[in-house]
Amino acid sequence: MPEFDRIFRKYHTILFVYARKFVEDEGVALDLVQDVFTMIWEKKKSLTDDKKLKSYLFNSVRNACLNHLKHEQVIQKHQNSQRLQLLELELNHYKSAEKSLIEKEDLAKIYQAINSLSAIHREVIELSRFEGLKNKEIGKRLDIPVRTVETRLFRALQSLKEKLSENLLHILLNICVLK
Repeated sequence: MPEFDRIFRKYHTILFVYARKFVEDEGVALDLVQDVFTMIWEKKKSLTDDKKLKSYLFNSVRNACLNHLKHEQVIQKHQNSQRLQLLELELNHYKSAEKSLIEKEDLAKIYQAINSLSAIHREVIELSRFEGLKNKEIGKRLDIPVRTVETRLFRALQSLKEKLSENLLHILLNICVLK
């Protein structure tokens, strides 16, 4: 097909330069231009009208480049999504590992300190920290005024402050977040 060879030699370089305006990678640009010529070869496209052919070649290369760029965007979007999912899983893993570590090592010490409190103080701390109840809710459950709940909670925390390290007290105060 001597006509094809003539067209290939005439348009290959200029189509490659045109493709490079869309695609940064030279190898990809060459592949896209090559694909267009392969399509012409396979379809045995009429190669007689030079103006129509030139327009067809440039449009084909442009469309191939745009399709390639769209495909790259989809791939990039998918990769970003996968990265975010992986980061989320990793974060959740470390949070659960942290919670597990806290539960195994520190909760025993915290429970020991809470169990050493008087019954009225222990009950208020357990309702507040482990069940996550507000002072008003604790008052209703125990049938005592909210001010009494606040006083008992304050005294219980003062006692625990003396028995627990600062770190363990911090864990106790934030324990509702973990549960």
